[in-house]
Amino acid sequence: MTEKSPSRVPLVLRGFGAVLLLVGAAGYLLPAPPVHWTALIPAGLGVVALLISLAGRWPVVAAVGGALVAMVALAGGGSALVQLPALLAGEAGAAVASRAATAAAALLALGGLGGALRGGRGGPA
Repeated sequence: MTEKSPSRVPLVLRGFGAVLLLVGAAGYLLPAPPVHWTALIPAGLGVVALLISLAGRWPVVAAVGGALVAMVALAGGGSALVQLPALLAGEAGAAVASRAATAAAALLALGGLGGALRGGRGGPA
């Protein structure tokens, strides 16, 4: 008899939420004032992702909720991905860095959620 292994969905959502909290805090606290309150949006999405991770008993429900949060984050920060070369060259500001980090975290979270639902560990079979 095989035991059902616990889902990795909550772990992915906790990591995603923690990264978004860090991005939001850094985007608000690190640049020189004045900083607009919208710099805290990634932190708010991070709190939502952390709350959704508590629904780990229902991994599909948690994954759908996490995917919705990731899509919102990607919609808000995805436009900064095309400015990544300028950011890496030091020609873009903190707002672009925050939005690009948010979008990158969202893409990684979507991939992680998909992998967690498939039950794969990402290693050799």
